[in-house]
Amino acid sequence: MIKKYRRLIQIIVFVGMFIIPLLNILEITFIKGTFYSIDIGDVAMADPFAIFQAFLVSRGISFGMVVSVVIPILIMLILGRVWCSWMCPYYLITEFIEYLRKKLRLKLNRPKYHKTLPDKTNFVRFIFLIIGTIVAGISGIPLLNLISAPGVISSQALVLIKFHYITFEIFFILLLLILEFFYFRFWCRFFCPQGAFLSIFRVKNGLRVEKMVDNCSNCLSCIRSCPMILNPMEDGLNPLCNNCGDCVDACPDNKKIETLKFRM
Repeated sequence: MIKKYRRLIQIIVFVGMFIIPLLNILEITFIKGTFYSIDIGDVAMADPFAIFQAFLVSRGISFGMVVSVVIPILIMLILGRVWCSWMCPYYLITEFIEYLRKKLRLKLNRPKYHKTLPDKTNFVRFIFLIIGTIVAGISGIPLLNLISAPGVISSQALVLIKFHYITFEIFFILLLLILEFFYFRFWCRFFCPQGAFLSIFRVKNGLRVEKMVDNCSNCLSCIRSCPMILNPMEDGLNPLCNNCGDCVDACPDNKKIETLKFRM
């Protein structure tokens, strides 16, 4: 199952947020940083959106800044928005909240799918991204970096391990998680600036979910399993899709013949 491997990677990344600063305390600095920017040996990688915000604020860009986004952008071009569903710590936490809701038999408040919903969702998220970017450019403050859920979570993990305290930024994450109990995946679907920005790099020849046969049982299991409320049979290239693979796992027809699968 795809989800089994995805969950393993999510947990490794999540635990890694705490292990990296611990290693740094022990003066092991081969790997260091947060999800804003991380160095592995001589290889520097940074959140492309964080670099874009830095460019807007400073009105300039260095060679090092450009190089740091090469690997993340290549990953997005080839594999799509896998950062969101396979590595983002906030996404993992929201999946855990959904699991808790099911265990507690609480209503998921999951919106029903209809064909116009993805367009409406994309409209809201890109308008939020555009407005936030304009405000950052005018104010000279990288405002959207300040509400980067994975960036905040990883930086809080670093501060907690190295300095034994947390900052007020953690309350922003707690507020989001409280709202997640009432509004299904609202942050990832409508507001996450990193997710919206990374989806710009989605290309036709990259990894995507695709329906392989003309006819299927039309059970709609794929739609019901999609955390972004898409129709995987038609929306594999939609900017909302983060290639989580839940729809592929959920498709019962795949047991008989390849019906829904990842394809490049």
